[in-house]
Amino acid sequence: MYENAPPSWTRMPGARCRAVEHLSKLEGLQEFELFSGIGEGFFQDLAVTAEVLEVGAGTPLYREGEPSGAVYFLREGRAKLLRSSGGQKSRDQILGVVGDGAVLGLASALEGQPQSQGATALTDCVLYAIFRDDIVEIMNSHPEGAVRLARALASRSRELEDLVGDLVFHSAPQRVARLLLALAGEEGRVTRSGVVFEPSLSRQEMAEATGISREALSRALSRLAREGILDLEAKTITILDPAGLRLKT
Repeated sequence: MYENAPPSWTRMPGARCRAVEHLSKLEGLQEFELFSGIGEGFFQDLAVTAEVLEVGAGTPLYREGEPSGAVYFLREGRAKLLRSSGGQKSRDQILGVVGDGAVLGLASALEGQPQSQGATALTDCVLYAIFRDDIVEIMNSHPEGAVRLARALASRSRELEDLVGDLVFHSAPQRVARLLLALAGEEGRVTRSGVVFEPSLSRQEMAEATGISREALSRALSRLAREGILDLEAKTITILDPAGLRLKT
C-alpha cells in the first residue's frame, strides 16, 4: 500500500531545495524535449507543484525498497540507476546512466509501490521534484502529458530489455566496448586524436554496469589500449579508433 513518506533527499545533508520563481520553473520545464508541443496549462500545473532540488555528486535520490514519494525531472547533471544483490557480499548492478531531460522514479510512484531500484547523482544535479499525488493529478488532468510520460516509461523498459540482452548474449569484452561507445556518445568531444571523455562512471561503476569484476574490466581496457584502440589517462579515456571499437561489439 502506498506510503506518503519523504524521499531520501529530504534527510540528506548533501541536498537542498532552492526557492525559484514560478516563471523560472515554467521556462525550465518547457525545455524538456519529452514535453515538446504540449499546451501551456500542463507546464503551469507542473511548475506550481515542483520543488527545485539541488544535489551534490554521490547523493542518493532514493534507495531501492524505499517508499516512492516523488517523481524527478532531471534538468542538469547525470545520475545512475542501480539494484543491489543484497546479502553479506552485496554487489550493485548499474541499470543505466541518465542525463538532462530524464524522468526518474515514475514507475514506482504510479504503482504506489516501494522503489524497485535506487538512483544516485553521479555529478552535481538540478532536478524538479514533484510528489506522487501531484503528478497523478496532473496526468489525470492533461492526457497528452500522460501519454508523453507513458512513452518515457516505454523507453526505459526497452533500455532494460537491451541491458538483459547484453548480459545474456554478449561477452564481457563486447559489453565493455558497447559501454565505452555509449559513454563517448553522451559525454565525449571530438579532437584530432579521437573522441575524448572523462567518464561520469568510476572504474568500479563501469564494472557494475557491464556485470563484471573490476579486475576483468581493467584487463579489457588494457587490451584495447595495447591494440591501439584506446588511450587511458588518469581521468580521461580517448577512443583513438572508434571504428575498431565498434568492431569489438
